[in-house]
Amino acid sequence: DEDNDEDNEHQEEERREDVAHAYFVEKYLGCGGYGKVAQCTRLDNKVKMAVKIVRNDMTWAGKREVAVLQKLRKLDQDKNNLVRFAEHFEYKGHVCLAFEMLDINIYDFIRSRDFQPLHLSEIRVITQQMLVALNALKSVGLSHADVKPDNIMLVNHHQQPFRVKLIDFGLAANVSKIHAGTLIQAIGYRAPEVILGLPLDEAVDMWSLGCVLAFMYLGQNLYPIRCAYQVMRAIVQMQGLPDDHLLNSGIYSSCFFSKDKDSSNPSWRLNTEAEYMLLTGSKTRRYRGIFDKLTSLNDVTKTRPEVNDTTEFEDTQAFLSLLKRMLQVDPQKRITLSEALGHRFITMKHFPHDANPNPYMSAAFSTIKKCQLEESSVKFKHFVTSSEVVSFKGESKLLLARLTGPLKATTRVHQRKLA
Repeated sequence: DEDNDEDNEHQEEERREDVAHAYFVEKYLGCGGYGKVAQCTRLDNKVKMAVKIVRNDMTWAGKREVAVLQKLRKLDQDKNNLVRFAEHFEYKGHVCLAFEMLDINIYDFIRSRDFQPLHLSEIRVITQQMLVALNALKSVGLSHADVKPDNIMLVNHHQQPFRVKLIDFGLAANVSKIHAGTLIQAIGYRAPEVILGLPLDEAVDMWSLGCVLAFMYLGQNLYPIRCAYQVMRAIVQMQGLPDDHLLNSGIYSSCFFSKDKDSSNPSWRLNTEAEYMLLTGSKTRRYRGIFDKLTSLNDVTKTRPEVNDTTEFEDTQAFLSLLKRMLQVDPQKRITLSEALGHRFITMKHFPHDANPNPYMSAAFSTIKKCQLEESSVKFKHFVTSSEVVSFKGESKLLLARLTGPLKATTRVHQRKLA
């Protein structure tokens, strides 16, 4: 038909480009604000590639992303779980970025399972890989600024289950150049310091990754995804008011919070929906979600059936401990990347030290082995909470053995004790 003729003509045109950049478009995989992504075959070597075609009125965005990707070439993209960037070129006024072809993103994967949550062992390997990726970005002074399930892709789920890579660096920026007041990140994954208009750094990515952990555990978003006011309302409901020093400094604090001027000791309170709309001119609408049923982050683990297995219970508590530290409202109190890599949920230090692992442990180690992670050199701080009783004499060797075996990481262990 006429549409097919047009598609064929379009594909033939793209095939006739200079051989160095000749791609045959097989199908379009999706589109976003900056353009669309096509599955292509590169004609000189017949390799399937994902080509991001930036809108011709957003050439600046394409060139900005190319600059970031060139910076990432200093890193080992496979070992650091970053999508491999092949080349860029221009086609009919469009900046085009060619990447390795990956499998499916985490959001679509969970959607394909009717939003059935992931197992803790699966969440662990994905989290560890993303911490390594974000740590690599930090090493070259970058923040991703758009971490969400859509931007974490399974590499080849059949051959390497839960091996993932971070994609889409369209919003990535030098941390030193991200100014207070800059609006970044998808709303449901937007850090409180972004919403309030506070100084920003790579801690914004840790907040977003915490939201991703919650999504994988719940099978739905922890925070509302359509309105910043509703996100802040949910944060206050589950985690309390942000500290005074944050609200006193935020460029946008007065949009979301007010002080009672008539009081001798005025304190901050959340604005009503009507006050928010009056102050900002933006409409807000309350949508139903899991956040309406949670009064604290501790309630997250209560959404699953009660656990009877001791090891699984300890693993659930370790997961919750990490989640709460990733979702600290104050970015200065939020767990850092190196600390998160040393948290017991990632290192599995809390697992019993038996020679014969129980079925839960065996399944956890099996998940790691099947993932076939690239060997990487990761330095982390051994993160110890006040509830943990740690004896380093016999334990550090076991921890290193577990990491250099299943997780394949060369580690330098530091100790930090936090309440």
